[in-house]
Amino acid sequence: MKKYPTNLIEFIDCFATDLECRRYIMSMRWEDAFVCPTCGHNEYWANEEISYCICRKCRHRISLLAGTVMQDSKLPVRAWLIAMWLFATQKDGVSAKSLQENLGLRSYRSAWSLLHKLRVAMVRSDRENLSGVVEIDEEYIGGVLEDGKRGRGSENKQLVVVAVQLEKIQGDNPDRPSLRDYRLSKIRAKHISNASKSELHSFIKGNIDKGSTLIRDGWAGYSGIEDEGYYSEITKMSEATSEDEKLPHVHLAISLIKRWILGTYQGNIDEYNLQAYLEEFTFRFNRKTSHNRGWLFYRMAQGALSTKPHPYESLLIPK
Repeated sequence: MKKYPTNLIEFIDCFATDLECRRYIMSMRWEDAFVCPTCGHNEYWANEEISYCICRKCRHRISLLAGTVMQDSKLPVRAWLIAMWLFATQKDGVSAKSLQENLGLRSYRSAWSLLHKLRVAMVRSDRENLSGVVEIDEEYIGGVLEDGKRGRGSENKQLVVVAVQLEKIQGDNPDRPSLRDYRLSKIRAKHISNASKSELHSFIKGNIDKGSTLIRDGWAGYSGIEDEGYYSEITKMSEATSEDEKLPHVHLAISLIKRWILGTYQGNIDEYNLQAYLEEFTFRFNRKTSHNRGWLFYRMAQGALSTKPHPYESLLIPK
């Protein structure tokens, strides 16, 4: 069997039964070699249903899904793989209600939980930071509410910092380079509690390589970032008539995030889970040029197997 299906027909052919799905998960989980977590032995045998493996040396039993984001799930493995395919290959994603209907699940909770666990699995520990020329700014997600106000002190909204890596393109006037000579390449976004120096510096150091040039405004929260190994180009308001013109690429990304949340989830995202949705958008945006949707499914499956278990309770808003 190939590493992954390249289209829907191949997916249906590859994963017609739950047994075939478990066999695929086993081949992915021990793709290099099986290693017993107890004794380190590399030989095993699996039960007929391929729901667990047993080390041939010490007889330690290892559940197929133990230690993964799918651990303790009562759903068939086939349901998980179908959800991964829909989640990864649909341009704008899939809502929990739509997934519930597609999988024939009795419970909306099961579909919602499954999707949130996949969002957690999207965040890979080995993903590359942004680098080069990066535009950065913060914005409030949630629209202008009644009696709300715009800006860094807005009420009733959630503050998000967004950074966009820019890619150089051929400009109209090589002798006079400008931001119009760049286009969006990759993004990162994070839900933050405030626009303080500690919050913004932490985001930059965790998501952007040192030596990069930050195109930003003059907000005090960014002050001193040069001492951390970054360069800054500050765009002054007098040089632009609006925030969108001052930092056009990052505000285009922010606009796309807002539109995606409104179109796919009807804007119904709570504060506690906002970061998970930002990670989903980032996953989709940074892979927008991928022509092989099956590869996205494969990467999603890899993430699900390498992500630790997340019980349903951990996904809920703390009381």
